[in-house]
Amino acid sequence: MSELEQILNKNNEELRGLIIEKMNEIESKINKTISDYFQPQNRRDFSEIILNSSIINIGGKFKILKNIVSFDKKIIGDIQEISAIRNYFAHASIVGPFTITVTQAENSQEFNFPKQIRYMNSNGVIKQTATEELIRNFHVLHKRIMEYFNR
Repeated sequence: MSELEQILNKNNEELRGLIIEKMNEIESKINKTISDYFQPQNRRDFSEIILNSSIINIGGKFKILKNIVSFDKKIIGDIQEISAIRNYFAHASIVGPFTITVTQAENSQEFNFPKQIRYMNSNGVIKQTATEELIRNFHVLHKRIMEYFNR
């Protein structure tokens, strides 16, 4: 079974944890990139204090990355997108999967609905999407982002 298939088979709590953990991994790479760029005298304190998420949130770190000329701006867009997906899983309701059976006279038909997530997008619109679609997108983005950082 592929890594993606293993992820898709996880329950809601495992999915949330895995997605949050993978986003933490990306944020650590962002912190290292920022620290390498500024080359502070005390890297450990700079990373643990200045770059602490309670002081500079991920949005602030995006702004710093945008000003590092050598940093690929497309990757910033990917990180913003994966961050939004992380927020959906961290804060939104996941429902399903469920089956609805419609019976008319002697005929019965089943409709299967995959696991869905309801979230508010950046435009303030409430959306509902199959979790599998978001997980697949997250997986592709995570792979691309980590390949960039590991170069």
